[in-house]
Amino acid sequence: MENLKTGLKSFDELSGGLDYRKTYALFGNKESGKEQFIYKLVQSALSNRNAVVYVLTSKSYSELINEFNARTIPINQYLGQDFKILDDFSRTNSPSMTDNSYAKILNGPVDLTGLSVALSNTNSDFLKDAKTVINIFDNLSNLLIYNNPLTVYRFLQFICGKSKLAGVTTVFSVDTAMHSPDVIETIKNLSDAIISLKLENGKRYFTLSGTSREVLDFKEID
Repeated sequence: MENLKTGLKSFDELSGGLDYRKTYALFGNKESGKEQFIYKLVQSALSNRNAVVYVLTSKSYSELINEFNARTIPINQYLGQDFKILDDFSRTNSPSMTDNSYAKILNGPVDLTGLSVALSNTNSDFLKDAKTVINIFDNLSNLLIYNNPLTVYRFLQFICGKSKLAGVTTVFSVDTAMHSPDVIETIKNLSDAIISLKLENGKRYFTLSGTSREVLDFKEID
């Protein structure tokens, strides 16, 4: 199977794209371009007939859709078909919110069991239709803030193990500025591959380790 392309030209040319079935940790601060990376990845995955399960912990599903549309990414045509959202944020502020055909409203970031069940069920629905599935966590930092880190690590071990067995690719977005070095190191150890992004002098750069074509020195990303 050809690797999963991100839609970012220099990244795909140097790395060959992402390996399916692996768990990726995407590290960077708020200005590093993590959102741009994820949104382009989603667009590329969907256009190549992959299914995407998008886990939200820091914004509502409507905000996410608005951000895709603002970037002229035609997300609406995939909603409820190949793109489903697990909204683990909105009920914290709006307890009466209910599910719809493409977004499931969860109980909030402290209910990791609920998130695990919802993710497993959504993955299973896609896999029954013989679709290749990509899980994206945007972002992991909020789960770490609201829960004991050890509880989150155990949750991630379970999620990563189950996803690999099912052939699902997983991407965790992590804000490095929000966590201590030991938390970052533990997440790295739970992941198969590491993508690091940074902003320097107005340009964005990346490294990639843990894949068949590593990029160990920072290269500019377009």
